[in-house]
Amino acid sequence: MKNKKGFTLTELLVVIVILVAVAGTTIFGMEEISKKSDEKSLREIEKQIKLATDVYLSNNDVYLKSLLNGEIEEKCTRLYVLENEGLLDINLTNPLTKEKIPGNLCVISKVNPDGVIEHTFDFDY
Repeated sequence: MKNKKGFTLTELLVVIVILVAVAGTTIFGMEEISKKSDEKSLREIEKQIKLATDVYLSNNDVYLKSLLNGEIEEKCTRLYVLENEGLLDINLTNPLTKEKIPGNLCVISKVNPDGVIEHTFDFDY
């Protein structure tokens, strides 16, 4: 009888293949989790910008009254104005592109049919 010591080449290859498969699955799963996290962060930044715009309009009630009374159809508030007013962080970055959100971003405020002010974003305004 032979005394078998160690693993055969086939057994080692099977273990390596299993480890590679587990590592590959983990890497792809982590990328998906990271992407979803970045998208959630972007939505949070958008909420911050909209909230800062609401505060800006409230502080400058001339614009708010003009919107609500229908004197103006929409109001464009640039991101750099919100930053200069201290309502937003100056270095907001897009988590998806890792680039700074430009100060010329226009937050367009309009009154919807229900009388609620809604905000949208436009870089080309």
